[in-house]
Amino acid sequence: MKEQNIFDIEKAALDLLLKYRKESGLSETDFGKLAFPDIANPRSKINSLWSVKTVGGKPLRLRLGDFCAMCLALGKNPAQELFLLWEQSDHE
Repeated sequence: MKEQNIFDIEKAALDLLLKYRKESGLSETDFGKLAFPDIANPRSKINSLWSVKTVGGKPLRLRLGDFCAMCLALGKNPAQELFLLWEQSDHE
């Protein structure tokens, strides 16, 4: 799989999570607390996935465990959501 395709599917996953969060009416803070209850600043973790860039200017990478935690916090099945994203992606 080409690296750009990997970035594209990660971006699609983040877009989907953002859509679900907004539909649920959760704030970034509440979403962060549900998804990452054991970290000191869960809102910052949520915010950084959408806004922080690496030194090279690329967006942060979405870790599979974080994706699963966020899906579960939104009442979504991570495996099902990942399957749907995969079906919609260009996975050469």
